[in-house]
Amino acid sequence: MAHTLFENETALVTGAGHGIGRALALGLAREGARLLLAEIDPARGEEALAAVRQAGAAAEFLRIDLAVRGAAEGLVREAIGRLGRVDMLVHSASPPRHESDTLMRVSDATWDAMHEVNLRSGFVLGRGLARHMIDARIRGRMLYLTSLHAGTPRNLPHYATAKAGMLMLVKELAKALGAHGIRVNALTPGAVAAGGFKPSADLATKIPLGRLAEADDIAAMGLAVLSERYGRYVTGADIVVDGGMALYNWFDPVVP
Repeated sequence: MAHTLFENETALVTGAGHGIGRALALGLAREGARLLLAEIDPARGEEALAAVRQAGAAAEFLRIDLAVRGAAEGLVREAIGRLGRVDMLVHSASPPRHESDTLMRVSDATWDAMHEVNLRSGFVLGRGLARHMIDARIRGRMLYLTSLHAGTPRNLPHYATAKAGMLMLVKELAKALGAHGIRVNALTPGAVAAGGFKPSADLATKIPLGRLAEADDIAAMGLAVLSERYGRYVTGADIVVDGGMALYNWFDPVVP
């Protein structure tokens, strides 16, 4: 019988209480990992913790707001202290995205929070856990949730620039840490039918596979890339899981 993908391994998952972060946490749990779930919403965090434990995994929940300066540094310490060793980081946390936060309307506070959670915390977590992995000689893996809008503007400049910065952070980490056997990748989802996303009625018609994604569709690829069984030679990659959405061209004629 094949071993589970993450037997005897540990993972820190941020944004673990909802959406893709929760789906990844559950997938890691089902594949044998021991987890620390980091989430700002205590109700969501406790619910995710119960689901992960029901899946058979040992896990703890930590309520944390990564928009607070210094929180990411504390999370590195908490993860190492609670797990003993950290084999994997999944950075899925991101503040809520509101369509009204356009170029001329987004506030300084909203801009700062988006960059603090996505980019600065992503850097602090990546560098801090890399130091731990190098010292402990762990062949670690890191996975960052980015966005198609890292390369395509949508008049949400705080969100697009934070995700674009995160994508380059992934490449910097991957290049610097590869010699230590640490792999770092970006997972870029398309339109996901979850959370506060309100798609237009015709959005699915613009996706070659004909439907919006479920969180589990994205998580499945993330688990493969995190695993040494399937992803052992993948690092510095931007892995797009969007049902072909990025292929849509508004100049194309409608295909019957």
